[in-house]
Amino acid sequence: MKNIKCSIDDTKTRLSGMRGVDMLLRVNLGRNKIVEYNGKVEDLYASVFTVKAEENEAIKTYSYSDVLTGNIKFFGLRS
Repeated sequence: MKNIKCSIDDTKTRLSGMRGVDMLLRVNLGRNKIVEYNGKVEDLYASVFTVKAEENEAIKTYSYSDVLTGNIKFFGLRS
């Protein structure tokens, strides 16, 4: 079981500060499948948030619990 250190409200607040900022996302899809891509947080909703990927301009939707459990990690881009 994963150790959760903060609440969903804290996660929403942190993500609202990341809106529109270019970031590297590392997404754990399960069964040792990890995908990395550059993107930015587009919109925040009540139970999900959307990320726009730079490569193919696809919009992906994730839940706040994915961030809390560590399935999605955000890293700042280095210039």
